[in-house]
Amino acid sequence: MKRLASIAFAVLFCFSLCGCKGENSGSDRRFTVAALGFSSDGALINVFAETVIVNSEDPEISPEARVISGTGATISEALDKIGACLSRQILLNHCAVIALGEDMTAGWLDKICDYCFKENRITMSAYMVSVKDPNMLLSRGPEASVAVGYDIMGMIEQQSERTGIAYNSRYFEVEARREGGKSVFTLPHFSCGEDSMEIDGLSVFYRDRLAARLDNGSSGLYALMTGNFRRGTLRFGAEEYTVESRRVDYAYN
Repeated sequence: MKRLASIAFAVLFCFSLCGCKGENSGSDRRFTVAALGFSSDGALINVFAETVIVNSEDPEISPEARVISGTGATISEALDKIGACLSRQILLNHCAVIALGEDMTAGWLDKICDYCFKENRITMSAYMVSVKDPNMLLSRGPEASVAVGYDIMGMIEQQSERTGIAYNSRYFEVEARREGGKSVFTLPHFSCGEDSMEIDGLSVFYRDRLAARLDNGSSGLYALMTGNFRRGTLRFGAEEYTVESRRVDYAYN
């Protein structure tokens, strides 16, 4: 009897050390990932998963979002640790955002793209964004929806409509440039604090490495020069100009 009690205590103690709470295996609780964040720690990768917990037994209970982290020598190892904390397999097919830390190396970025989208693990229309601290971004709590990941998706679309900048940061757009031999692609850069979250410009990647950070003003000019500007107001010195781009298709006989 004492031995059984000791084993039970050891199991509970291990769960308390890893910060995980066991889920009732009889409950129908599903863990959907709304966003994934990645930061590099030398040879290790840190993964931050914003999970949305849905209980189908009681649809009146509001979905609950929380961020769980895992670190490993591979992305699979880090995600396995996150899954172990939840005691259930996590679902990646509804992930809306991939947040890359500014310390991300070219090698890790390539592995992230290969892992996340291999065998349709994540939809190819997921947005990719850049941020100094992915954990801080995803942990700040949702405002307009059930998860920060879905808030970010809405902010990118609203900012694009308001400024005229076509961010072209969905995975299939980024990967089309990478696989097409293009050395440069851009991602919207997010800054965040305890009470705010905003797009403050573009991160420019060259050969999968962060090469430059542009503020919102410079981002508009960059988008204009690269053909990713539709319509909006740009500032040149002290003057502001309303610019509208037009595309003309020529037919040759």
